[in-house]
Amino acid sequence: MHFQRSVVRRTIAVAIASGLVLLAPAPATAAPKPPPQQKEYAYISSLDGHVYPIDTSTNEVREIGATAVGGGPDQVAITPDNTRLYVTNAFRYVSAINIAKRSVTDILYDKDELSPDSLYGEAMAPDGKHVYVAVQNPFDGDKVSVIDTATNQASATIKVSRPDQVAIDPGGKRLYVADSKGSLYVINTADNQLIATIRLNEAANGMAISPDGKRLYATGNSGNVSVVNLAKQKIVRTITGAGTGGLAISPNGKRAYVVGVDNKIIQGKVSVINLKTNKVTKTIPIGDIPPSTGSGRYFRPSKVGLTPDGKSAYVVGSYGKSTPQGTVFAINTATDAVTPITVGANDTMGVAVGRL
Repeated sequence: MHFQRSVVRRTIAVAIASGLVLLAPAPATAAPKPPPQQKEYAYISSLDGHVYPIDTSTNEVREIGATAVGGGPDQVAITPDNTRLYVTNAFRYVSAINIAKRSVTDILYDKDELSPDSLYGEAMAPDGKHVYVAVQNPFDGDKVSVIDTATNQASATIKVSRPDQVAIDPGGKRLYVADSKGSLYVINTADNQLIATIRLNEAANGMAISPDGKRLYATGNSGNVSVVNLAKQKIVRTITGAGTGGLAISPNGKRAYVVGVDNKIIQGKVSVINLKTNKVTKTIPIGDIPPSTGSGRYFRPSKVGLTPDGKSAYVVGSYGKSTPQGTVFAINTATDAVTPITVGANDTMGVAVGRL
């Protein structure tokens, strides 16, 4: 009996030393549930006073919460966590939409509610903590208003003359502000101080920064795109004949999409630029050619937004002449197929893409 117990003890000791201990099977447990799949939406602002979400998987307009944001909504920016939208409008305030709570908060960043502010470009910080809004005011002075997204209050003011377009680098350290006279101001976001001024060829109508933060691309009324080397702080290339409106850069940094009008046939277009060669590789027609009656009704693209995977582009703009309904054009960037989507009761103005 003593011998058998010794053998058992030695056997257990050897098994432990060699890592061969066999444990009793644990009771079966259910496999963890996968997290709910998030849907991707293109959020479109309309002059009818609403923001409309488009399901990018179906290109259908969905009702997912409160969307009324006041008169003349324009720019749309989304927080990196996809929970809030910040929309500028003609009523001189910014509407903050909490998508999860389905609530809208109007941010009055100016003490004088009757102050004749005009809101222009808007940019969201990469960490989602601040929104930068270009504000022009002929009486109280021009500025970039810095909105704290935690409090939805203006937390700082950056004095800049005639600010128009704004863009922020991927690291969130530099804010670039283009004025209406062709200057590009470089702001240190740590202290909101001006650190440099870069001369552009013309006033910028749209701006975007490459994913690596090395280059800024700016459109203008000439239809050309200025390529700014941000380290050298100067223009290093000019891409001709691209477009006069907004632009977006693909997530992989290989292509830029620029909206404009083909003046030869009077039709909206999206120019695709190869950012390695800095050349327009193709042009995608948008909207109908105006009839020979001279009505002047044709789609004038103004801005473009890309999905995070770069597979779809959404183009907003105006038909003019009191258009009774808005239109967004969805582009499959692999096939160049264009799908028109009816959105709202007036021209479409801004676009931002996020998940919910």
